Amino acid sequence: MFVTERNRSKHHVYFETLSGRAELDRKESADLRRHRSGYSGECEYDAVLDAVGHDNLFVFRDIWLRIGGGEVQFDALIVADNVLAVNEIKNYSGNYSYENGVWRVRGQQISEDPVSQLSRAAGKLVKLRNESGFPFDIEKEIVFINPYFIFGGGEGGDSDGAGGSRHFIMRNRLKQYFRSLGNHTSGRSAKVLSEEIAGRIIADPYPVPETDYGRLRLGVNCFRCGSFDVEMKRFVSICRGCGYAETVERLVVRTVVDFAVLFPGEEVTKKKISDFLDGSVDLQRVQRLMKKYFPIVPNSSRTHYRIADNNPVKTLKAGGYSSHYEHDPEFMFETHPRRHKLQANYL
Repeated sequence: MFVTERNRSKHHVYFETLSGRAELDRKESADLRRHRSGYSGECEYDAVLDAVGHDNLFVFRDIWLRIGGGEVQFDALIVADNVLAVNEIKNYSGNYSYENGVWRVRGQQISEDPVSQLSRAAGKLVKLRNESGFPFDIEKEIVFINPYFIFGGGEGGDSDGAGGSRHFIMRNRLKQYFRSLGNHTSGRSAKVLSEEIAGRIIADPYPVPETDYGRLRLGVNCFRCGSFDVEMKRFVSICRGCGYAETVERLVVRTVVDFAVLFPGEEVTKKKISDFLDGSVDLQRVQRLMKKYFPIVPNSSRTHYRIADNNPVKTLKAGGYSSHYEHDPEFMFETHPRRHKLQANYL
């Protein structure tokens, strides 16, 4: 069973949000591409595991753990009786080789070293075993999820052979690998170890970059295409470019979350959100909607709000969003009065 959700990392969300309001430089664009590729590969990994089945396993996805006074991130941890398997997921595409600790793609050296990453993660699990006192074997694998990944091997310099390739799982062997994990039993010892892991989960400890407010474009942008050529009506905004309609209620919630993502250390107030929207939404309306969806931080000198999640969909759902003016099926949640009328071509 999946114990934790697979979400975009806060750095991924940051660069996605920044790209909607600023022109990214070369490094930022490369970081965004890397995060998109990595997340896409991880979702594909989950889909294959789902297809094979994982009911008898405890599967932790995309978690940070505090172990031995330090922090470590895991793409996937799979728990069974007396076994803890760590999977490092890579969405590489192209011709790769590994030799003497150096990875190359099409002959060009890259900065990442999945073998070292996997070894570090497995080393942390040894510390977890020592600290917890639970006996378990540690299995470690690098999963190359992309079917267009080609590994050319390498010569010497590594005790595991060519780049530790005996720990490599290629896409064409992934189902077989998951089935082998499914042969393990998961009884009380697996449950206890899973509880130990769950108790050590922490938030990503690394801050996102600081955002220069001056480089951002203020105002209302289209949820679908990102254009700022948007017409504001009483209850909805309509993009003049692609014609997408978004309720003002959803737009404000989305903007609040975007602001909190870009400025995580700042107090989120109605005035800041109104300014961020460039005055496109009335200040009192902004305040009313913020009160509906975000808790007020208590015992503060001025009213500001706590943004608990960087996913506006979750925030809307938790707040009971069911606007009569919503016409996008993605945002018609279970309680929406027109949900039963949805058809494949509803829009």
